[in-house]
Amino acid sequence: MQTGKLSEKFPILAHQGQAQDMPWMELALQQARLAAQAGEVPIGAAVVIDGKAVADAHNAPVLLNDACAHAEVQAIRQACQAIGNYRLGAQATLYVTLQPCLMCIGAILHARIGRVVVGCAQSRYNGDLKQSLSVFEQAQAWHPCAFETGCMAQESEELLGSFFKARRKQREQAVADLASLLHLPNANKQTIEELSQLGFNTPHDFLQLGLEQASQVLAERSNRLKAGRHTQQAAILASLCDYFNGEPVRSWKQYL
Repeated sequence: MQTGKLSEKFPILAHQGQAQDMPWMELALQQARLAAQAGEVPIGAAVVIDGKAVADAHNAPVLLNDACAHAEVQAIRQACQAIGNYRLGAQATLYVTLQPCLMCIGAILHARIGRVVVGCAQSRYNGDLKQSLSVFEQAQAWHPCAFETGCMAQESEELLGSFFKARRKQREQAVADLASLLHLPNANKQTIEELSQLGFNTPHDFLQLGLEQASQVLAERSNRLKAGRHTQQAAILASLCDYFNGEPVRSWKQYL
């Protein structure tokens, strides 16, 4: 059954549970589990050509200090090296446990992969797949690529959910152990004033609201500060959003 469609070039279909795809998606899931063990967001990918896996990889941006080291990009790089050609071709299928982001879609299309099988489609980073593909629909250069979503979706979603649940629990304990809000990453006295205006005066205030909801409040305030050109505090609040979401926190200057 078709779930959405941009054109004949980039159809988006619901995966029909084809048995031949299950071992390859399981391979991608194995890679996602390795990512979780390494402290990376658990996303895995595999490239299969003519019934043979030529590459499998997982998310590694933290480990490699490489913003581009997404599972899809890692697997595509391996596959290109394995076959000696940066064009993997229409016969190649990429299996990935989470819907590709815009960057990874670009890599997929540059490699001329003919088919992408996706585990779960939800992601706060990735947006709507149809909308992402519309960016590429405007150009004539891209070769066709079919996307099928929902292959072993439950397993993929549970893996991601468990990972972030554990991260949030760890971060909740870290927040509970704070002696004061000044011990938050990147926080300064002006940050404390900003937090107070939002109703956050103690670590308990964040826990009472819930870290996920608190992160959303801080993100909205950060966007308003950024629009008003209060860039430093906007960046600090953005860094706190990562902190409350259980993600690695960088220097506030890297959020500018």
